[in-house]
Amino acid sequence: MKRTLFYLVLAIALFACEKNDDTIKLRLSTESCVLNNETSYAEIQIERDEGFLSITSSDPDIARILYTDNENIFYIIGHSIGNATVTVNISNDVGSETTRIIDVRVSEPISYQFFAGEGIYIKKGESRVFELPFTFDKNYSVVADGSAVVDTEGAATFTASAETGSNFRVEGKTAGNILFHVLKGKVELYSVHVYVVDEYDLFVPPSDDRLTFKLPFTYGVNGISIWRGSGNYSARIIDETVAEVKSVTPGKDFFNNMNNSAVVRVTPLKAGITKLIVTDTITGQTSDVEIVVEE
Repeated sequence: MKRTLFYLVLAIALFACEKNDDTIKLRLSTESCVLNNETSYAEIQIERDEGFLSITSSDPDIARILYTDNENIFYIIGHSIGNATVTVNISNDVGSETTRIIDVRVSEPISYQFFAGEGIYIKKGESRVFELPFTFDKNYSVVADGSAVVDTEGAATFTASAETGSNFRVEGKTAGNILFHVLKGKVELYSVHVYVVDEYDLFVPPSDDRLTFKLPFTYGVNGISIWRGSGNYSARIIDETVAEVKSVTPGKDFFNNMNNSAVVRVTPLKAGITKLIVTDTITGQTSDVEIVVEE
């Protein structure tokens, strides 16, 4: 009888051990989190066995999942005020699975205002201040992204802070280009692609290589655009009896200012054909535009 009880206890113990071996390890770095505008995300680290991993939110409008390149790290991004649960499940092909729950509370609405990305041309060794389309605050950060093949690590620096408000500074370090992201928590709000050049290249778009007037000129297009250059330009007309330069006006808005743009305006005088010569006074580069004045 004692021997029978011994084998029964042994069998139960072996069965319990076998059942324990079938469970899949799944540990999370946190079981709950509270999110707000100052702390808008939570980083979750996963320690687990091999298997199929799934991560879901009960309400993505409150708590959204952001995946990373590392499958054992993900972020919970807060949005609308409220409570939600994030479910993490791991399973394998023999039918075993383990589930863990993270309780999420978003204590206030978390807003993300998105802006179109821009491009900046800057000369190597130059430092310039540009304008953001928003005010930088303490909850924002700047991240350099050199992941693309064409990116040049360390090509430029990008400096912005709550103290600088709506301005940021870029310094060109070496010829190349690099992308910078402005983030709130882990969410991208704005990006700036910085192109660092040895010398500015004067660029007048091909669409502006001819300017035509009809006399008497009362309205219509009376100028051409300089899209890129050093920012220091002069302009002259070859035959000043046909037309004259009215003005050379630098771009004023934050987008055009990034490329040192300008507009050259012309006043027609009499019928004829001549040329407008635009010169970058820093680099000496020139571009010519045909001017046609018709009766």
